[in-house]
This record gives sequence, C-alpha cells and structure tokens, in this order.
Amino acid sequence: MNTSVSRRSFVTGAAAAAGAVAASGVAAAYADAPAADEAAQQRWDAQPASVADQVSNTETHDVVVVGGGNVGVVTALHLAQLGADVVLVEQSGACCMWAGDIDALDSQIQKDMGIQIDKEFVVEDLLRYNQGKCDQNLIRQWAYNAGALVDWYQEQMQAKGFDVMVDTRCKRFFPEGAYYSPASVHTAYKPPLEPTANAMGSEIAIPAMLELYAEAGGQLLYNTRAVELVQPDGPATPVTGVICQMEDGSYTQFNTNKAVFLATGGFSGNKDMMDQLNVQAHKFCSNHMGGDGRNGDGIKMAVWAGADIDHDMAGSCNIFDRGCITGNDANGGIGWDGQGGEDSRFWWPGSQPFMRVNQFGKRFCNEDGPYDVVFNLGAQQPGGFYWQVFDASSWDDVVSFDTTICSRVVAKPGAKNCLLLGQFWPCTDADMWNEVYIEPNVANGNLIKCDTLDELADAMGFDAEAKEAFLQQVERYNEMATAGWDLDYGKAPWRLSNIDEPPYYACKLAGWLLSTLGGVRVDNTYAPLTPEGKRIEGLKVVGLDHGGFFNGMYAQYYGGLNLSHNLVSGWLAAKDVMGEDYPVPLWGPDHAYAQDRVQG
Repeated sequence: MNTSVSRRSFVTGAAAAAGAVAASGVAAAYADAPAADEAAQQRWDAQPASVADQVSNTETHDVVVVGGGNVGVVTALHLAQLGADVVLVEQSGACCMWAGDIDALDSQIQKDMGIQIDKEFVVEDLLRYNQGKCDQNLIRQWAYNAGALVDWYQEQMQAKGFDVMVDTRCKRFFPEGAYYSPASVHTAYKPPLEPTANAMGSEIAIPAMLELYAEAGGQLLYNTRAVELVQPDGPATPVTGVICQMEDGSYTQFNTNKAVFLATGGFSGNKDMMDQLNVQAHKFCSNHMGGDGRNGDGIKMAVWAGADIDHDMAGSCNIFDRGCITGNDANGGIGWDGQGGEDSRFWWPGSQPFMRVNQFGKRFCNEDGPYDVVFNLGAQQPGGFYWQVFDASSWDDVVSFDTTICSRVVAKPGAKNCLLLGQFWPCTDADMWNEVYIEPNVANGNLIKCDTLDELADAMGFDAEAKEAFLQQVERYNEMATAGWDLDYGKAPWRLSNIDEPPYYACKLAGWLLSTLGGVRVDNTYAPLTPEGKRIEGLKVVGLDHGGFFNGMYAQYYGGLNLSHNLVSGWLAAKDVMGEDYPVPLWGPDHAYAQDRVQG
C-alpha cells in the first residue's frame, strides 16, 4: 500500500468511496422502488386486481429473472452463458452490491490447499441445528454443489481480473468441538491481496458479472417491477410469463419459453408481512439492512400462483448482534418503529466478546457464542437490548480474541481482509484500531467514553441500584479474567479481558437484521410446490424467496452459508431449465462421517 497516504486520510477517503458504492448499489438501488400495494399492506397475501387488461406491449424470451441482487445476477449470467435468451428485471435503478462471502465444502481452491471437509457431517450438523425443520434434500444438494458453484464463480472473476480466496482462519470454540467452523468461506477479491482494505465481495463481483452478462447477450431492465405471473389456466397451473410495470408506468407482458425465476430477496422491508408470518426477531433489531425494496414481491406472486408458504420456517431471519442504538426511546430504540433511535448506526466490533450487561447492570451470557445465540439471549433481556463494555486495552483484547469471518477486526495471514462498503477493515496495530473504530465512533455517538467506571455507569443511564450492580459485575468479571476462568458462563479463557484501564467505553446494542430466510416451499429443482405437493411448472423460486433451508437463524459459524445456498439455488435451477445434467446427491458409505457411523 502507498505509505505516503496517512491511515486517517485513507480511512476517510476509502469510507467515502465505499459509501458512494453503497449509495449506488444499495441505498439508491431502493430509493425509487415503488411503495408496496396498500391492499397487500393490510394482508400480505391479499392478491390485487389483475392488470392483464392494461398490458400495452408483449415480448417473448426464454427466461425472465425477477430481481437484480446477487442471486438474480448470478442466475441470469449462468442462463445466458448456457444459451438462453434472458431478460433480468430490477425494480430499482441499480443492482444490489452488498455481502459476498460464499460457503463451500470442496472447491478447487480448497482441494489445491489440501482442505478436506466431510460434507455428510455438515449436512447432519445443519439438520440438528435446524431441529429437523428443514428440507434435508436442499441442504445436501447445497453441500455437494457449492464447490462447483465457487469454481464457476472463480472463472467469472478471473475473466475480469479478479480472483477468489478461501479464508483459512477458523474460529476456535470453547470447549473444543462445541461448534464446527471449517475453512469454507470464499470471497472474491482484487489481486494482489493486501494486509488490509481490499475491495472484496459483491462490491466487485456484481459489476464484473453484469459486464459478463451483457457480453453473453443478456438484457437488463432497471426500474421495472414484476407485478403478476401469467397462468392461462389459473392458479397451480404452468406459468408462461410475467407482467411488469415499466419505468414509464406502462405494463409489458414478458412471455417465456422456459421459465420465470423469482429472486426478489425476501421480505425484510415488509413490516406487515413479517408480523403476519410471525417474524419476532425483527422487533429486537436497531436497524434493517437492505430492507427497502424487499417487500416480498416474489413470495407473494408465487403464493398467488398457487404455491405453499413454508410455514414452519416463515419466521426465520439472519441477524448480526451488532446493531448500535444511539437514541433514548422508551423502547430502547429498537424495533421497526424505533429503528435505533434518532441516529442508529452500525458498530462493526459489536460481535467482539467483550463483557455484556443488561439495563440493570448485570451480565447475562457467554459473549462468545454464535451471533444468533448471543442475539437471542440479548433479546430476552428487559427492553431487548444490552451494553458492550471495554477499556483502553481493547486492541490487545481483540488480538487475543482472534475472532473470524464477519466479526474479524484484526488482520491475519490467510484471512479475508477487506473494506466492504466502508464497514469492515481489519487493523494491524493499536493506532489503526483507534483511527478506524474507536475515535470515529466516539465522535458519532456510537461509543460512550469516560475516564472512570463510575462516570461510565452514569452515562449509560443506570439508576443507583443498577449502577451498584454494574460496578460489582465489573469487579467480579475482572477477578474471573485474572484467574482465567469464567465461573458464571464458561467463556473461553482467551476471550476474557480485564476492564481496569481508563478510559472506559460502552456501546448500546441490539440486533441488525440482514434478511429474512423463509419463503415458498420448493422441490429439489426449486420449482414451487402447492399445498398438495404438486409442482408449478414454468416457475423457479430461488434465493431468499424460497424456504426449506433454515429454521430460526442460520448456523453462522459456517460463514457465507446464507449467500452460498441462495446462489446454488439459482445456479442449479438454471441448469435444470436449460437441460443440463442435474446432480442429485445421495447419501452413501464413501464418506468418512458415514463410515464412522456404520463402523460405530
């Protein structure tokens, strides 16, 4: 990196540049999105009147892909490369460019590095994590095909001067074996790989794939919203096209020779839909990343076409435990209406396992669990929020913590080190840590900074009783950290840290909703199913619009699992539509895990 540029100036410039990307790829992508139909707001599955009589133009193509996010772009590109005449329609003025980690178990990158992961163990592990409320066939299909997807993905990146890496720094759990976190996280990056501040993920992958898509003859229509599927014979019968509202307000019917793909990104922007489908977790989040424009359009159209919702998993969602609360709302500044108070922000180190206490000053959990475990425990606290507390030795602490995947804040060899939309930058030393994370967040109100613990307790708003409890809690926590053993909650010894060096810091936290995870029931080709189990032909429901994979929240120690299974669904469904060999993996004795079970 150019050392003539100061870290501070580079932080400012990089963050500004990333913010511009975010504005073009996320915020602006949804800024002009049409408001959800008022009737659908009253009841999410209330079907509006048909607009078929308002169609002024008709076109015919092989495939129409609805939704220009990660899944839609990958699916459309793959279809075009397989020879299909494809139209990709996106309701906003840009394609979404956030996220980017892809979980896979046997990519060529892993094979070249000698990384071996037992796919059947992972399948069984996810089945247990989901408590059986999942489609095991979909999980196995992902496990056996994500590697091939990554191989294809890498080819696309290399064609545009980029590449894909695998993160070899795996999370350690205490006790050993409590969870399994393999070297399976793949991320696109721009070579050469620098120690910090690499442009990575969808921020570089989506523009590259859109270029490839155009080169393959694909058509992309922005500001075009799909509103109605075409079924000449009525619900539960084959889909033959989709009606879209164009940028000028007119309606065009796109007839399809092969299929319509729905990849609209779930329903994290539809409060009524989340409430009616019993999504509880969103009520304990300070903000909803990417919620704008994600109104559940694909799910609604599929249901109107006769598809069955996956009711067991409808309330599932993907949540970080690092949503910062800066307001003073009576409800703690959380929930859909609170939205984090007056100025909610994102505190990236919020998942670092510093001590956490509730509004009564009491510690309530092992802060080192997976995101979903820690978030769920925090959501049970009075008010649904919690405090993260640390001191001036925080850099030494996070080095010792050695967290991985999306919670990493320390640069490590072999690890993903990136600047992603201005929100993620692993640091190399204490000065960089302070410049990137501490000082800016004290300035913007994310962090409370005080010279004494007594002052910190007052700034956190504790009354006399809570203040006394907090000060006693810190004292006990320090005693356990010094002894190297958490007698209260069993946190890993290397993730205990004394809070005894001023200045002291506190951050008020809740969840940060990334996406919903429930949707339409599908078969192993991602064709939607009716309540009777009948396929609806001519329609594919992929990405966050289909259910069957997650129950509650996803197993976040498999980094990139959410995006990975979404991409696999679109990639495989494209193969099915185009008549390619379609892999259907079967359980067999040629796996180490299977052999152990048989021999045991």
